Amino acid sequence: MPDSSLEPSTEPAGEPPPPSAVVTNDVAPMPPRDDMGAPVSGGEAPAPAVTPASSTASAVEAVAPAAMARPRETSPSLEEGRFAFLARAGEVLASSLDEPTVLRQLVGLVVPELADWCAVDVVTPSHKRVRRAAAHRDPALVPSVYAIAERWALRENGSQAVAHVLSTGQPRLIPEVTEQAFLEAARGNVALEETWRLGCRSVMLVPLVARGRVLGCLSLMSGTAGRFGECDLELVRELARRAALSLDNALLYGEARQAQARTARLQAVTASLSRAATEDAVAQVLAREVWEASGATRVAVLALEEDGQMRPLRVLGYSEEALARFARPPDGSPPAAWPALRREAGWFHSLEEFLARYPEDAEFVRSQGPGARAVVPLWGETRVRGLLLLAWPEPRVFPAAERAFLEALAHQCAQALERAALYEALRERTERLRQALVTGDMGTWRVDLVRGRELHDAALNHMLGLPAVDSSVPVGDMLERLHPEDRPHVEAEFLRYQREAPGFFELEFRVLRRDGGVRWLHSVGQSFAGPDGKVTELTGAMADVTRRKEAEERLQLLLDASRVLALRLDDVEEALPEVARLVVDHVATGCLVDLAAPDGTLRRVTAAHRVTGHDARLKEALPRRGDRGPAHPALQCFRSGEVCFLSRLDFKRCDAVSTNDAHRTLVDSLAPTSVLSVPLRARGRTLGVITLFTAEPQRTLVAADVTMAEELALRVSVALENARLFHDAQSAVRLRDEFLSVASHELKTPLTSLILQHNLIGRALETAGAPGPVTGKLHTAQRQVLRLTALVDNLLDVSRLSLGKLSLERAEVDLVQLTRDAVERLEDVFIQARCPLKVELPRTLTGQWDALRLDQVLVNLLTNAAKYGAGQPVSVRAGVDALDEVWLEVRDEGIGIEADALPRLFGRFERAVSERHYGGMGLGLYISRQIVEALGGRIDVDSQPGQGATFTLRLPRRPSMPDARPPPPQDA
Repeated sequence: MPDSSLEPSTEPAGEPPPPSAVVTNDVAPMPPRDDMGAPVSGGEAPAPAVTPASSTASAVEAVAPAAMARPRETSPSLEEGRFAFLARAGEVLASSLDEPTVLRQLVGLVVPELADWCAVDVVTPSHKRVRRAAAHRDPALVPSVYAIAERWALRENGSQAVAHVLSTGQPRLIPEVTEQAFLEAARGNVALEETWRLGCRSVMLVPLVARGRVLGCLSLMSGTAGRFGECDLELVRELARRAALSLDNALLYGEARQAQARTARLQAVTASLSRAATEDAVAQVLAREVWEASGATRVAVLALEEDGQMRPLRVLGYSEEALARFARPPDGSPPAAWPALRREAGWFHSLEEFLARYPEDAEFVRSQGPGARAVVPLWGETRVRGLLLLAWPEPRVFPAAERAFLEALAHQCAQALERAALYEALRERTERLRQALVTGDMGTWRVDLVRGRELHDAALNHMLGLPAVDSSVPVGDMLERLHPEDRPHVEAEFLRYQREAPGFFELEFRVLRRDGGVRWLHSVGQSFAGPDGKVTELTGAMADVTRRKEAEERLQLLLDASRVLALRLDDVEEALPEVARLVVDHVATGCLVDLAAPDGTLRRVTAAHRVTGHDARLKEALPRRGDRGPAHPALQCFRSGEVCFLSRLDFKRCDAVSTNDAHRTLVDSLAPTSVLSVPLRARGRTLGVITLFTAEPQRTLVAADVTMAEELALRVSVALENARLFHDAQSAVRLRDEFLSVASHELKTPLTSLILQHNLIGRALETAGAPGPVTGKLHTAQRQVLRLTALVDNLLDVSRLSLGKLSLERAEVDLVQLTRDAVERLEDVFIQARCPLKVELPRTLTGQWDALRLDQVLVNLLTNAAKYGAGQPVSVRAGVDALDEVWLEVRDEGIGIEADALPRLFGRFERAVSERHYGGMGLGLYISRQIVEALGGRIDVDSQPGQGATFTLRLPRRPSMPDARPPPPQDA
């Protein structure tokens, strides 16, 4: 409860008034009177009370209804005096922020310079009007001014006097009041007569308005009739405006002081609660503070359980019966009023008010005694944590400030209870986390840049091979433990996060343990800035991810090696240096690759090392042989065909590895700590050996590396075997092409002789004039020989293409004439196939082409159209496009081609239809495409099943290269 000393003072200025100087609405009302102050007959209820100034002005207005405000002329000197007065008034009123002082200074300014006497009535927060200041020309009469306010019969009149001024904020001016009329209006009223005696011949009532709110009324009285005019009213209005601002500032200052006092108390409570780490300690602080601040005689702090039951935490003044009732209600459920009170605070001015709202618990509540009650929920961040119960022995009113203060205390307590619960849960979880970190290879760290210290927990030290205890070391200790290859990058990032704005970071790096081992750590953390915006602290956690990183490196090595080997299928030995480099980049310190020589010995093919100097020395030693001793792991692996793994290499073993001093010196400089040799085996033969070794500071090889090396050796072995098979296949293809070439030449000789013989027989039959069945059979034999000749020519062309021996004889050729000749020769073929032929050709299309080869292409395209045209028309068109490229189109409307057969249509020995129904070797389109591409052109096909096919031949008029030859095709 706020300190009462901080409440605004109600004492008047000058001499202290009598104890009854303040008039409130609690004063017993006098019998009602009319506007002249006479009692009103009848049994009407008295009207609401007004201040004495209100009644005085009412009487004055009644006796001088016709009095009019007469403005007076002002001289320049008078205006200057008014301005000087206002300036002095503003200066005086602004010199203090204390409300009584401001009001005392206000009346001191008015009397005697503006009026004979004056009073200030203000509106209190409870909407009562109280006389707070008064002054009189005669200081001895000041108590009488205060006494009038107490003795006057109060009456509310909304249209007149102070009540009207306070309600409307409009000033009132009564320039002149006659004595006879005033005394007649008083009619024996002692208070009015006292007012007349003090001097009331001219009256001004001016409101004190600030921020749109009427704070009070300034009443000015003069014993001189006609003393006040419009100019005086304007002056007093300006004075009232300034006085209202000063009064408003004083009120705000008083409220601020009260709020400051409450805030100070809340801060003290917050400090006490911050030191309370348990529920009991929190409840003790709350009960003590509430007991002292509120004046309650009974205080109870109850915790709300998850099941809805209440549990007493701290109880002061309540009986044992009430305590038991709080802990264990008779029916197992809390009082009926509690669910509603958990949602909002309940303020009950008396016991009757509480029972009127919650009559269900009347018996229990009455047993706790009379007086006011308060129930304040302890609201946390997520739910109600409990209730605060307060009780007083007598009825009372709860000001808004007190309510807000107690609710703030309750909220602070709820937060403290949540913190206590979280602290207990955090303590348990911290202990479990500590155990989990130690067993799960995780640790935490913190860098205090202000003190220049690094804090490592026990789990982190355990990962680093240090004693498993929390430690504090100078900043930079962790950087000293980084792997040399990772330190530059990590140190740069660490320094960057010290300079930049706070943020989250994540890094992975290697560290060297105290025992010489290497560990991969994954570190996440965050940087924090101080008040000046500079980073003052970095904190985070580290996890040992060595196994994951090693597995990733092994997998990446196998993927990269497979990619490299797949790109060098023709010569795997050229890819082995790159494979060795991949090994040392991912897994080992060095890698050696040996292949079996024809004489059965090992020959060193390639070697790689992480250190540039050692890498050069290994490559220099490649040509040398016979420097490896019998105990060398590569020789043992080659002889046995089994893996040779030395996880720890000692000096005695090193002596048996070398046969001369130069090799021993090289081995000593490499200082291997572990060696692994894996055989390259395929089809039961050992093709060679891959040797991996490590040296400090890199980790030693483990069993998982053996599995990875075996898989790598398998892939290299398969690549070597595939390369050997590829070369064998290439040799077989070359032998086949040579055989086809020879066979084609050999077949051409008897076919040429057979054609000549057929021609001689035909001439003899014509000479003898004996046509008949023999002539028909001769024609059939000639056609078959011609077909066989074409097949042999195709085989000869295929062999030439495979060997790259297809030559082109370019000359000026007319494609139109060449096409017409081919159509004319194949006229019988189209007649036999019943495919009408339509030719649309320009007059001429010339270019630098090989006429014989181009005729071969045209014959193949036309023959295909007749073969697959299915008796439908065939069209041949030609022209030139915008790029001066010649095109020729052969379109049929026959059976068409399936979509999946289009990509392989121009392949060697490929067919899009059944060989059984259409025959052929599938070489025509292949040879045609090779010839066209050799001429710098291309063949496109567009077809759909059942809608025929369109073959488009495109040729440039001039060659792009002088002697363009088709590249030899790649055989599978």
